[in-house]
Amino acid sequence: MANVIIVLILVAAVGYGIYSFIHHLRHGGGCCGEHDAPAKKVRAADTNKSHYPHRLVMGVDGMTCQNCQRHVENALNTLPDTLAEVNLSARHVTVWTKADADEEVIRKAIRDAGYLPLRTKEKV
Repeated sequence: MANVIIVLILVAAVGYGIYSFIHHLRHGGGCCGEHDAPAKKVRAADTNKSHYPHRLVMGVDGMTCQNCQRHVENALNTLPDTLAEVNLSARHVTVWTKADADEEVIRKAIRDAGYLPLRTKEKV
């Protein structure tokens, strides 16, 4: 009887391992997207950087993977007349705007996405 219980426990553990592996393959892994499908990328209406005369580079804390990168970019690209790109290795975001960038609006969008905006590194 004990052998049957041990075999059932082993079968359940192997089954769960296979399920987790397949789920990881389908939905990707990562700190913030391991249980959900990755969010679709939000593209700015205008992706030509030459149309954006203002630029702001700001540090962002809490980004650790490509899903984090996408969350921050999506949050900022939904703002009007804004184009954003995250540099994950440098942990900063570059934001181009058509009008003078309102830092508080950008900071709020980053916070609402679940990340911590840090100091502004550059504003042109």
